Amino acid sequence: MKKFLAIVLCAALCFSLAACSKSENSGDGTESTTSAPLKTSVEEGVNLITGYKTGSVTLGQYTGLTYKPLSTEVTDEEVQQELEDYLYSYKSKVEVTDRDTVQTGDVVDIDYEGLKDGVAFDGGTGNTSALQIGSGKFIPGFEDALIGHKKGTSFSIDVTFPENYKNTDLAGQPAVFNITLNGIYTYIIPEATDEFIAEKTTNKYTTVEAYKENIRNQKKEEKEEDAAIQKEYDLIQKLIDVTTYNIDMESEIQRGYESLIEYNNSMTMATYGMDAAGFYYSYYGVPLDQYEQLMRNQAEFSVKYEFARSAIVEAENFTVTDDEITELANKQMTQYGYSTLDEFYTALESANGVEAKLFLTEQVKLNKATDLILSTAIPE
Repeated sequence: MKKFLAIVLCAALCFSLAACSKSENSGDGTESTTSAPLKTSVEEGVNLITGYKTGSVTLGQYTGLTYKPLSTEVTDEEVQQELEDYLYSYKSKVEVTDRDTVQTGDVVDIDYEGLKDGVAFDGGTGNTSALQIGSGKFIPGFEDALIGHKKGTSFSIDVTFPENYKNTDLAGQPAVFNITLNGIYTYIIPEATDEFIAEKTTNKYTTVEAYKENIRNQKKEEKEEDAAIQKEYDLIQKLIDVTTYNIDMESEIQRGYESLIEYNNSMTMATYGMDAAGFYYSYYGVPLDQYEQLMRNQAEFSVKYEFARSAIVEAENFTVTDDEITELANKQMTQYGYSTLDEFYTALESANGVEAKLFLTEQVKLNKATDLILSTAIPE
């Protein structure tokens, strides 16, 4: 959920309906003490980033919105679990020699071949040297069926794939796996000692307690980040819910949807060598229709938020200084990997077809609308 909300907010907070990632950088590289506001749109009453026109929406309440804050408390149990996970990462695998049958908790080395109606199916044949019985890494029933079998033997087990299995051809279907049990092992987990911690952290932490305190601090930061993301998402949703949209939003949502699809495809293709729909299916089992609906929902959320933010900008009549523009420009220049402000300005103007300062001015104003919503929010 955290990753999804972060993605949604990225889209909402930097959504230009043109280029989310490459249209967000600019600045003039100079310090200025000028405080006069700049012109904020090419056409009177139109936000050049969002396409909002005066009267496109009717605002409801946008300050003093309530939200339910997430707890940021870190428990001793959570710290201990993190420590145990850290120790587990340094486990060593040792062969079991005092017995030759599989028990719960053992680590097995197996070769396997899956058959449906007597025919091997894609992805059902392979081997693993580190399947821990009881880990739940394989489909339900698979690991338990290995218990009691002897090392060095071959045998067959009957299983049934879950109804929600990502391969719909196998979902809910019975199958047979032919197994060869090559070896039985166990994991040895190191003890948490001051010496171990000092060695593995190169003396950054010299005691177990110091390392646990570091865990506590990191988890605190993570929970505070999660709470901030959830707060912002909840407040945006409340803002959307109390805003009346006076125009047909479908064309704007469609543009947003296409932009998100294109952006996600470029990211997953560069990283994983596949389009985003293929990535979501391969890694999360999300079918194409569900992925497309997810993107459409995200686009609708983002577009409606940007129109509401634009209306807040209009209602509040925010002003922007050159210093605020420069601050944002420097931040985004670094974020998107440009070497100079001039290079960034050129890219920004090319991507959006408007003078860079005009675009950044509206960005600052939209950010001020967000700040207003967040700073006046009231925890329930």
